[in-house]
Amino acid sequence: MKREKNDNDVTLTRRAALKLAAAGTAAGLLGLSSSDALGDPARAAVSKTVSGPGHVVKVHMPGMRAGAFPDPRASRIMVDRAVSTLARETDASRAWSRFISPTDRVGIKVNCLGTKMASSMVEVVYAVADAVRDAGVPDSNILILDMFASNMMGGRYTQATNPNKMRVLAHKDHRYHKSWIHAGPARVKLSSLFLWTTAIINVPPIKDHDLAGVTCTMKNMTFGVCEKPHVNHGTINESIAHLYALDEIRSRVKLNIIDGSAVLYNGGPKYNRAAHAPHECIYATEDPVAMDAVAFELIELLRAENGLRTLADVRRPPRYLELAQDMGLGITNRKMIHLQTVDLPRLTGPSA
Repeated sequence: MKREKNDNDVTLTRRAALKLAAAGTAAGLLGLSSSDALGDPARAAVSKTVSGPGHVVKVHMPGMRAGAFPDPRASRIMVDRAVSTLARETDASRAWSRFISPTDRVGIKVNCLGTKMASSMVEVVYAVADAVRDAGVPDSNILILDMFASNMMGGRYTQATNPNKMRVLAHKDHRYHKSWIHAGPARVKLSSLFLWTTAIINVPPIKDHDLAGVTCTMKNMTFGVCEKPHVNHGTINESIAHLYALDEIRSRVKLNIIDGSAVLYNGGPKYNRAAHAPHECIYATEDPVAMDAVAFELIELLRAENGLRTLADVRRPPRYLELAQDMGLGITNRKMIHLQTVDLPRLTGPSA
């Protein structure tokens, strides 16, 4: 039997909880002061959404990634269930219509920097693409994109250029916006492929990052859609928050579907076999800040369980989370995040 529960915390083992408490953990970084309330201006500043700020859905299915890669059938079931739960709809097609329409030009933004093992898994991404198609969006209006063709091929994606079919393209091979756009300390030239879209579904994995601490929803939609992202590495936390606040980015992102089939908790963003753990989950949310806060907590949990220091201790805490909350982009205060978990039974029968 499946069951649903509302969590305010990722489940911790007693040993991990003690380690996190002893180390000071991420609590001071994830939350604000105890005087924070639901009437916080940052929460009120978040634009109206289908599910509300701070709402994150987590769907877990045992055996979803029993082998090297996710099971395609499990991926589609989990993706649809996550979106339906987020939209509070029993029918998947109605749920998807809450976020996209048949007239949208839909971009599915992946992250392929982690090779075939720690990138956005093809099985999850194609489950999303199939759902978008089933929602009435024609193939000619569906685009899977990332920055480098070599990374995408390493992540098991095959480039597809036919304009009458679903395309799979690297934006590095196409034009960028002619002039620099400035956002806080950051400056970028946005991808023309990205700007072609009217709706983005953001499908990142959950990974540790050597500068920002966490790379999940927000970094994928900022540093991942522009030319020469390295020019903003010196101010990476401030740049992530300010770039996401750009209307060109924020207005396009309709949904975040996170590939939580596995988690890279150290040595990221590239693949590190020694710190790559199965997780067998799919997340869905409209709040990128809340999702990154959940990802941060999960990474810290795995680091503690494996004897690693906290991200604060190694001088790369994800400071962009509180900056983003202060700018009204979402919720990072863990006490205000509604993490809704759906546990599904193990998939049975032969794999597709």
